[in-house]
Amino acid sequence: MAKVNGVNKKLLAKKDMNFFAEFTANAAKAARMLGYGVAAGVLVVFVVLTFIVAFFIRNTIIKGQIKDLQNTLNGPDYASLEQDAAVLSEELNDMTNYYYALTQMRKNVDLVDTVPTELPDIIEKCIPSDSFIRDYTITNSTLSMSGYSFTYYSPVDMVNMLNEKNVFTSRPNISVVREDIASETQPEDLIDGDMVDAINNYYQFTVSGTLITNVHISVTRFQEGTEIATSIGGVETIDVKAGDAYAIEGVSQITYAGVTYQLTRITVDGNQVDDAHFAIILQDNKYSDVARGNYDIRLYYAPVTADAAATEG
Repeated sequence: MAKVNGVNKKLLAKKDMNFFAEFTANAAKAARMLGYGVAAGVLVVFVVLTFIVAFFIRNTIIKGQIKDLQNTLNGPDYASLEQDAAVLSEELNDMTNYYYALTQMRKNVDLVDTVPTELPDIIEKCIPSDSFIRDYTITNSTLSMSGYSFTYYSPVDMVNMLNEKNVFTSRPNISVVREDIASETQPEDLIDGDMVDAINNYYQFTVSGTLITNVHISVTRFQEGTEIATSIGGVETIDVKAGDAYAIEGVSQITYAGVTYQLTRITVDGNQVDDAHFAIILQDNKYSDVARGNYDIRLYYAPVTADAAATEG
């Protein structure tokens, strides 16, 4: 076998082939990676171009729709909408003010308590057999009556019976005075012409007390204004028996004429509710109290802005 410098020629050729094969494999691998990179780059460029074209087409369509909408709004059908909206808003304000005025008059009527129709019958049933009522008057919620009795305790018994029938808010004032017949020249005049046996002793009595009536709570809602608050709706009147508890529900937020309002403050007979009590009212979403008298409650609101509504949501 031929040798070169003492080395076998076949063995030398084999080593040369193995040496170049390694470089050939690396070159092929690099070529494949380069091909993959080029393909990926082409794909990315294609996707980007696709998005650009799609965005351009979509933008063109939207611009066309906006232009069509503007042309429609500028058309004769919509030309007077703003003016019509202003007219409707003014009409709504006028109707709201008119409704408020009506409810204010209704409130004034509700504040006048009517005398129970059954009161004369109740008084008649409580009059003892030896007594009679000469006259009685009712001023606002005060009942005053006077009469005569042949016994001292009969007027007291009559008042007790009236109290048992819940006629008065508390025990009324009563005065019983014995009449001196000898000092009267005409005894029959003591009882408006009705004859009384002047030989017997009899007494004149007067009774005065406060009738049980309802307490009236007026509730009005206003929108806060820079100079003057405007009414939201009308005046609501709540009739409650004196001493009973009452509640006004859903006060934290209200919606009127499509606008949502948030409660900002409360006044009762002109006095503003303190911050601590107001915070409790907002949390409970109601105003509650005990009816001790006629109250004028005013709830003040401010429109809820879009940012505030989003924050609450």
